[in-house]
Amino acid sequence: MLHHPAILLLLHLLLALADHPPPSSTTVAAAPPRKSISEAANTAKPGCQTKCGDLTVPYPFGIGLNSGCSIGPWFDVNCDSSSSPHKPFIATGNLEIVDISDDQVRIKNWVAARCYTETGNITRQNTIAINFTGTPYSFSDSNRFTVVGCDDLAVIVGSSGRNFTSGCLSLCSQSSDIIDGFCTGIGCCQVPMPKGLKTFSSALASLNNHTRIHSFDPCGYAFIGDQERFQFHTSDLQDTGFQNRTIQNVPIVIDWAIGNANCDDAKKSADFACRENSVCIGSDTGLGGYRCNCSEGYEGNPYLSPGCTDINECESNPCDEHGICTNTPGSYSCSCGDGYNGDGRKDGQGCIAVNSQFPVIKFSIEITEENEALLGGQSGFASDLYAINVGPESSTGIYPIRDNLDDHMINPR
Repeated sequence: MLHHPAILLLLHLLLALADHPPPSSTTVAAAPPRKSISEAANTAKPGCQTKCGDLTVPYPFGIGLNSGCSIGPWFDVNCDSSSSPHKPFIATGNLEIVDISDDQVRIKNWVAARCYTETGNITRQNTIAINFTGTPYSFSDSNRFTVVGCDDLAVIVGSSGRNFTSGCLSLCSQSSDIIDGFCTGIGCCQVPMPKGLKTFSSALASLNNHTRIHSFDPCGYAFIGDQERFQFHTSDLQDTGFQNRTIQNVPIVIDWAIGNANCDDAKKSADFACRENSVCIGSDTGLGGYRCNCSEGYEGNPYLSPGCTDINECESNPCDEHGICTNTPGSYSCSCGDGYNGDGRKDGQGCIAVNSQFPVIKFSIEITEENEALLGGQSGFASDLYAINVGPESSTGIYPIRDNLDDHMINPR
């Protein structure tokens, strides 16, 4: 019999490569991503409109001024029917809504502009200012304050909620200086904005009224907007439609929250907005207030009765073809039927037939005259074939071997 340490080491290495933890019979899987309140089956209060033009309006927002369809006046959406499609605005103001999500509202942009003649005379100009004081809204830090131009500077001044003052200077002497796609101070500059800002105003100024660069840049622009939606291009400097294009395509992102109390205090109030199977999420703006999310494994509108409902994950067949899906409150589990082992999941180990899950590993070891003495003088063969059955005990360090065994000794077959 062969019991040289080198043979035993080789066996252990092969077994270690083949080893895997014994599968569990039941695995609880993670729930799919939570849907937005705009995707809920019960989007609006009973009897209220759900859409204004192309916009889905979920409660706590509601369509109609003083219609009772929202949680409060500042969540009213004024649906202007004079245009086609209809246009939604925040309450009684002139801020047009383009999207409502679980924690943010996106509105169409406002862009300050200043244009000049070749001799430096101003042909048109406008400033921008937005004030959210006394409302549930504040500017998100997803925005950037941006100045576009080669002879332009602008200062942004914010107050109420958070004081903020900053500025941006953008210069270049010739169009070849500009790097397309980069907003680094040459033709375009940007500064970040903090969370919690309630108001801001901005106006443009110029060092030389564009007299030295008018041939390729007659105007300067300043705006705040979603940093993910704006990329500077050299062609922006000569694009007469830049202002309107930015208004339409680069929204301003604003955060929203209910009230100004934190979750602990809000839960003690009779008008606490979060319904069954939901959780309270405190605002991270530093201004107080809260929002509601469905608990993990639930979906719906957390602000509307009866609250969020359980997701039946089994309807999407998340388990192996030989698996059994069991829906549970807020989750689900997969298990394997009779004759199969595994976690039962399509994205996991699945279900493996019991009689095929433990392979037989076969290997051969060549015995030469040189190492014959090291193997205890065994001779009479050039190579031996060994078969090892890797059973479930292998994960414990005990390796059952098919054939007659005496501890770690193997009979050649």
